[in-house]
Amino acid sequence: MNQSQTHPPEGQDRQADGSRGSANIPVWQWRYFNNPTTYLGLGLAVCGGAPILHFYNIWWASAFVVCAIFGLLALVNLTVRGAMGDRHARTWATASQIFLVTVWISSAAALFTTGDRAAWMIAGVIPFSWVLHILFTGQRDLRTMLGVLSVCALPLVSFLLISAWLTFDAWIAIPASFSAIAMCASIAASANWSSRQQRELRNSMAATQAAKERLEFVLEAAGDGFFELDFTTMKYTPNETLARFFGQEPVVRGLDELKDRIHPDDFDDLQVSIARSAAGDDETSSIDLRAQMASGEYRWVQVRGRVLKENGSRIMLGVVTDLQKRKQMEEELRTAKEKAEASSKAKSEFLANMSHEIRTPLNGVLGMAQALDADDLTPDQKRKVAIILDSGKALTGVLNDVLDLSKIEAGKLDISPVPGDLLHTMKRVRQLFQTAADEKGLTIGARYSAELPQRLVYDPVRVRQCVSNLLSNAVKFTPAGSIEIGISSEELADGAHMVKIDVVDTGIGMTVDVQEKLFAAFTQADGAITRSFGGTGLGLAISRRLARMMGGDLTVESVPGTGSTFTLTFRAEVAQAEAPAEAQAAPQPASGASLSMRNKRVLLTDDNAVNRQVIKLFMAPLGCQVTEATNGKEALDALATQDFDIVLMDVHMPVMDGTEAIRRIRAADAPWKGIPVIALTADAMSGDRERYIGMGMTDYVSKPVDQRELSSKMLAALNLGAPAEAGRKAG
Repeated sequence: MNQSQTHPPEGQDRQADGSRGSANIPVWQWRYFNNPTTYLGLGLAVCGGAPILHFYNIWWASAFVVCAIFGLLALVNLTVRGAMGDRHARTWATASQIFLVTVWISSAAALFTTGDRAAWMIAGVIPFSWVLHILFTGQRDLRTMLGVLSVCALPLVSFLLISAWLTFDAWIAIPASFSAIAMCASIAASANWSSRQQRELRNSMAATQAAKERLEFVLEAAGDGFFELDFTTMKYTPNETLARFFGQEPVVRGLDELKDRIHPDDFDDLQVSIARSAAGDDETSSIDLRAQMASGEYRWVQVRGRVLKENGSRIMLGVVTDLQKRKQMEEELRTAKEKAEASSKAKSEFLANMSHEIRTPLNGVLGMAQALDADDLTPDQKRKVAIILDSGKALTGVLNDVLDLSKIEAGKLDISPVPGDLLHTMKRVRQLFQTAADEKGLTIGARYSAELPQRLVYDPVRVRQCVSNLLSNAVKFTPAGSIEIGISSEELADGAHMVKIDVVDTGIGMTVDVQEKLFAAFTQADGAITRSFGGTGLGLAISRRLARMMGGDLTVESVPGTGSTFTLTFRAEVAQAEAPAEAQAAPQPASGASLSMRNKRVLLTDDNAVNRQVIKLFMAPLGCQVTEATNGKEALDALATQDFDIVLMDVHMPVMDGTEAIRRIRAADAPWKGIPVIALTADAMSGDRERYIGMGMTDYVSKPVDQRELSSKMLAALNLGAPAEAGRKAG
């Protein structure tokens, strides 16, 4: 007389959608049946067989009990599995419930046919109990359900108990009494279970509503509105914020209405994105487009969407974010970047032009001075030529400072450490400034630590450059007194040394404010210093950057009116003991080179007559045969009619420049296609050497041309070895 109400065992795992896959749910487990409702149902089935046994026989009673128990257990098993997510079990649970009701109604009909009034009472209670089960299962409030149960069931149960004990024997009255009490308990248990399910449903709905509100808040915070798009109907629903953005009401709308709100150039892209999501190609999407606001203004927005499954259909949840400010910022940054690139390009072009225009005449000055220096001159004439060379080198140093700064800023200046004698390097640097110091009555002293290794691996060119800048400033800004160079080193944990070079002067000194801007490019202490002492304000800025590239730094301590102490530090490795690198690198007299280069045929191509004269003077001691050309076309004509061993070619020339000439030389189907070509150019910007070698030049020499450098590179291009080696072979 009961309808079993069951629920899944506590702790049973569920899937994200509240169900488990059928394959993961066991077909039978004892815990499915371990609940009070099942026990009451089994008791009712057994007790319900007693009236059948009384009015019929043991076989009909046994058949009823077996069928009732089987139907009850099947219903419990299938109901629990269905609640756990087994959809097939849910379908069969309905069938088992129908079977169980049929068994009980059949027993009621059998009892009714006996004609006994007590049997009629039992037969009437059976369908009435099913009605109460259905009634109470649908109620929500447990207190109300129990009140109705007491009004409806208790009088009937009391009457049933009285009739059973007055009509039947004790062996029938006892099961009938148990059935009556169990019926009420079963109905109450069902009511309790239903109430609990309703509470859980209400809590779940409240949690769902809270989650929805949180999601809406997150979506609102993440963008400027959101929407839902149903792929089945192809209609979208904007929230209030998004609808207000478009100047619309937050109601369901068709996608065709978007055509008037999306910029014509962006609508097709939006359609393609939606189509891909609808087809299942993209589960997530993002697109930037221009949308028309309520005011009629188009603004950039970003539409991000994610495809979700809801009630068997696919929808897209999308967020719209206003990008107008970001797009404006990007445009401003793009414009600023273009201006900066244009400014950088203009600066590079200016530096290249300035370098070219200064180096070309400077090549004539220094070239002639080098040629004079090689002649037999009196000591006085030698000093005059030395001054010309020093002045020209100083001017070249200014150019190199500008270009070095450009290379450092572009990240294209490299440090090249080689083994060398640091004390020898410092001695040569000191000698460069001794004459200027003597003229001002200054003394330049030197001290060094006994622990300083004799040979170190460092970049002598960059160290000379840094110390030269410091000594130049010390001589310039010290009207009287002395300058001292201190050299020491400290061994590091890895065996390397941190070399420290102090340049101490007794000059004018400087304030703290001046020190703070001392290492900025193109900056002097103040305008008075620029007028009084001159200078570009590049030397210290470059020296600090070089020091940091070498693993050290450049710092200053100064007191106005007392003097300054500049400290250069750089990292150096200890070198193996051998002959000083600088002594090895000192060029030998041109005798060795002249033996190697004698009678070599050189094609000199340059549109500047002074430059050609300088190079011819350089070539004269080497015994080369020089043929001149003023542009690339003349050079090609000469190559076609004469034999040459090497070509020295300027780059910037009229009629045909050097770049076109080298292109035609390398592309020619002629024996001179692979002739060595050395570029002689005033282009000395970062990357120029690599660019010209990439065009097909064999090597590169920048103007003003150094005679020894040119000789060395010509020997290398002709595979004749270094000048010193050539001299030894000749000897």
